[in-house]
Amino acid sequence: MKTVCVKIGGSTVDAAGLLEELADACGLLQKNGDFPVVVHGGGKDIARQLGLLNKEFTFIEGQRVTDAETMSAVQMVLSGDVNKRIVNKFLSRGVNSCGLSGVDCSLFTATKLLVNGQDIGFVGDIVAVNTAPVRLLLDAKIVPVISPVSRDNDGGIYNVNADNAAAEAAIALEADHLVYISDVPGVKVDGAVRRSIRTDEIEGLIADGHVTGGMIPKLRNAAEVIARGAKNVHICQWHGPQTLAEETDPAKAAGTTIHA
Repeated sequence: MKTVCVKIGGSTVDAAGLLEELADACGLLQKNGDFPVVVHGGGKDIARQLGLLNKEFTFIEGQRVTDAETMSAVQMVLSGDVNKRIVNKFLSRGVNSCGLSGVDCSLFTATKLLVNGQDIGFVGDIVAVNTAPVRLLLDAKIVPVISPVSRDNDGGIYNVNADNAAAEAAIALEADHLVYISDVPGVKVDGAVRRSIRTDEIEGLIADGHVTGGMIPKLRNAAEVIARGAKNVHICQWHGPQTLAEETDPAKAAGTTIHA
């Protein structure tokens, strides 16, 4: 029996037929006696909504600068439209699911995130996770579908990076697997996907130039997630309804598994 946290981004949500396949993949995990937890983003949907509102926005070091009006749109899109679109698709495929946001039951408690000391508005960093509502759903064989929008102890609402939300959920749940569905097949070393990477290899791979660019923070984040309680982190592409079952099986995984 495994707990499998899955992070999907806006590109995954938008891809034709992929939500149906994701629902089938989670249903397959349940049939195997495992517990899937889905955490989603929705950057493309947010950008479209802000465009409809003629609301300009900027990024600082990959973080969207979020004023009050933007935060209202983010919450509407992520916790409303995107979250319910995923839940509806799961239900249509016969997979019982329930949508949550980090606000519900204070699932995620956040504090204001500063970027190099700079205030970028209502952008948060998760400091606490209340696993009780997720565990209730898992015990009832209901798939939690989680929007990363979170709150602070004073009731302020914050936009939180979905990768970070998925990581904190996996740590708090002591998940057996955290699966990042990516637009790359895995971590490439010498031109080929490396199927398995130990956390104690990561800095050496970086120092030797085998891992570069955006994959560096992904691997370092994976090492931190494992050090704090999750067991395995996977970076992979989607390849159909068998993806989650295969990527969490060392004999069948096509992507990269990072482990202690």
